[in-house]
Amino acid sequence: MLKRILTTLALPVLLASCGGFTAPERDNAQWTTELHGVSITWRWVNPGGLGPGRAGRAMVLPGGQSCVIDLDPTTIRNYLTEVAAHEAGHCLAARYLQIGADVNSENPHLHELMEQWPQAYAERYMADCGLSLAPLGWRDTREATCAAAPDIDDIK
Repeated sequence: MLKRILTTLALPVLLASCGGFTAPERDNAQWTTELHGVSITWRWVNPGGLGPGRAGRAMVLPGGQSCVIDLDPTTIRNYLTEVAAHEAGHCLAARYLQIGADVNSENPHLHELMEQWPQAYAERYMADCGLSLAPLGWRDTREATCAAAPDIDDIK
């Protein structure tokens, strides 16, 4: 009888240990950094969650001191740093009311008026800082080739 009671009590513990890891909810897959006076909340989205061909999205308000950036890890697999810097550029452009800039990309979308400054920021970031995400406030084992992310005034 005692053996049966002990087995019954131990069974839930044993079964619970077989459950493995549970993926966190989407909003738990996020972190916040600060860049040039803007608080940026970064979030991973479900693969394809931003729509076909969309790698990132910045949600900002003009003059706002914070923004939210959604990134699709499957779409940006080989371009994470560039996309992250571009989306951070949207946050900075909104905060400091920046618009238009010279862009080197051949992608016509990036030559649209509201995309120019963020893309110019991303291009400058990549040229100055390389592939490291550390200047954007991320933890990154890759060494940055800059002391800090480009300043707003560096973008023309």
